[in-house]
Amino acid sequence: MTRHILLAEDEAFLAILVTEALEDAGHAVIGPCQTVAQALAALAGAERCDAAVIDANLRGASAAPVAEALAARGIPFLVTTGYLRSQLPPVLAGAPVLSKPVRMAELTDALDGLLPPASG
Repeated sequence: MTRHILLAEDEAFLAILVTEALEDAGHAVIGPCQTVAQALAALAGAERCDAAVIDANLRGASAAPVAEALAARGIPFLVTTGYLRSQLPPVLAGAPVLSKPVRMAELTDALDGLLPPASG
């Protein structure tokens, strides 16, 4: 079963790497979204979203609104950041946090840990 993963990442090269890693792991990528507004619009328009990978800072804005929208829908997410966990808003710091630079195997393993086992 293909999982649909929202990707909110404003660094183009990293977004490409993460997209490729997620697709190689068998996931469908929603995005990548470079801003909070794009991520919220993609989430609102997505027929299905099973999990998300979000950068803590999108074009200079906190990704906390994206995390809050995901949490309100019960969608698990992980955060990538160059900041320390203690520097993040609580809604972001409460999620699994991967420090940049992120290794793709670490990211896909962490994401798989958020998702329930696939059925069928």
